[in-house]
Amino acid sequence: MKEDQFDKDIMDYIDGVSSEVTNKDAYEQAKHLKQIVISLKEIPLQSVSRIADDRFYQFIAEKSTNVRSVLTLKQWLPFVMAAASIIILFVVLNNYKGFEDDYRALSSNPEKLSFIYNLNEQQLRTKDIDWLTAELKNEISPNIKVTIVDLLANYQSKLDNEFYNSLQSESIPSVQMALLNSLESSENIDFSNELLVFNQRKDLDKTVRQKVKNILSNQ
Repeated sequence: MKEDQFDKDIMDYIDGVSSEVTNKDAYEQAKHLKQIVISLKEIPLQSVSRIADDRFYQFIAEKSTNVRSVLTLKQWLPFVMAAASIIILFVVLNNYKGFEDDYRALSSNPEKLSFIYNLNEQQLRTKDIDWLTAELKNEISPNIKVTIVDLLANYQSKLDNEFYNSLQSESIPSVQMALLNSLESSENIDFSNELLVFNQRKDLDKTVRQKVKNILSNQ
């Protein structure tokens, strides 16, 4: 009966039936749970709230060490998890915007560099690849540009000539080398004519020019 009352106090607080919970343990759990529910309701359709996601898993992690709490949570926690899953699936399937929105929210180059690097652990969609190809033209930081090139090199079958043509307008040697490395590892693209044109540039670094010669000699 005590456990039933414990759960009822929590659910009444979450539902707004009561404004306070006398049991201290129940109040702490109810407060966490209510914030999760509020966060889920506030999730915009265009993206999943990372704050809500973090709070939800932090809550589970904190309660996993408390056996009594887990037992009292068993009646309503699955419903909260199911609701979160449904919302996330709906957003992903119907309003997928890839990783661009999260990337745009970053302000510093170290954060952006880390974000792009960590995308190696993800499976990029065509939309992500197109965005990164466009970002390669607009980005100023050489380190970020090289990281983008290295990432896109893993999706050569989905790259079009726009990616490789960026070599012609690129002026940073390190980025040129990254593009050349990607081109060299490609088995389905004959870029000989473009490389001959590129090699005529007078501003090329000696290392870059030698790389071009090596690629041409092996084609």
